[in-house]
Amino acid sequence: MNKFISNYLKRSFLKLFLWSRTHLQDYEANDMLERCASVGTGVGLRMPVVIYHPEGLTLGDKVSIGEFCHIRASGGVTIGNRVLIASHVIITSRGHPIEHPRYGGVLDLPVKIEDDTWIGAGAILLPGAHVRRGSIVAAGAVVTGIVDEMSVFGGIPAKKISEVKDNSLLNV
Repeated sequence: MNKFISNYLKRSFLKLFLWSRTHLQDYEANDMLERCASVGTGVGLRMPVVIYHPEGLTLGDKVSIGEFCHIRASGGVTIGNRVLIASHVIITSRGHPIEHPRYGGVLDLPVKIEDDTWIGAGAILLPGAHVRRGSIVAAGAVVTGIVDEMSVFGGIPAKKISEVKDNSLLNV
């Protein structure tokens, strides 16, 4: 087989592989979104994304969820409008109470992310977390409670670092 034909076949198979992979991921994303409690318009999932208990997940309009995110919505997860979630974020509404670690009970508390918020790469939102409107959760932060409105929170556990002074981020 001459070199030209060999290279042509390699390129053709690569294009076919990449095309089929993209369309398979689109199918998986649409299938996942169809099983959610509610999905707004303009929602984007950058696959792979893992959603456990999608029936407990509510997504607003213009939500973007980055690749390798894990969302466990067994206790309920509500994500508002115009929310950007970076890659490798974990959002879980299920935990284990530490009062009885030997018996392995579960604790389900809702997680709420309000409108116009950003969640940085690798952040973790634990059961009961509430990110208020216009806030930013820094990369790698662990949120265990309430993130104040128009604030930047970061660290482990997440604490207030500064305030968001630019109101143009809000879609009023």
